[in-house]
Amino acid sequence: MSRTGGRAAGVGGLVAVLALACLGWAVWATASAGPGEGEDARTGGTRTEDPRAAGVKVPCREALRFADQDRLPAGAKDASCVVQHGIDTLYDVRFRIPRTDLDTWLADAYPDMELRTGCVQEDADRCGVLTLDPYAQGGAVAVELTVRDGSDGLALVHYRPFNT
Repeated sequence: MSRTGGRAAGVGGLVAVLALACLGWAVWATASAGPGEGEDARTGGTRTEDPRAAGVKVPCREALRFADQDRLPAGAKDASCVVQHGIDTLYDVRFRIPRTDLDTWLADAYPDMELRTGCVQEDADRCGVLTLDPYAQGGAVAVELTVRDGSDGLALVHYRPFNT
């Protein structure tokens, strides 16, 4: 056999080995990977949203500690709390409260927060964002608040402490 013929066979063999190694790696990576973006592992179907976006229900005291608050505002009722983890951590605390109690709580807890109208959230009557200075020891760096005024004198509040 000539020198070039042997070298060609050697290079061809090396290419075949590399191709098989790559194919093996691709099969392994595909088989060992969990469901892909938008796939549901239980049904094999397509999910409509990222599970991190849906949030996980947590005790409200956990959400409030994140923002260095001891308890819900006086007069608050029907509270529900969820946490969303991703790059940031966001707690979403929702409750109903008489408007006067809300104003009292905001004046005490966040005197520098200004609520404005013309919010991005279409269903909010008032909203505000406040960067905490200093940051909360619980982890929050800012809070966002949206308020929807009800006809019954109660406000539906979405209180969202988060970090970045």
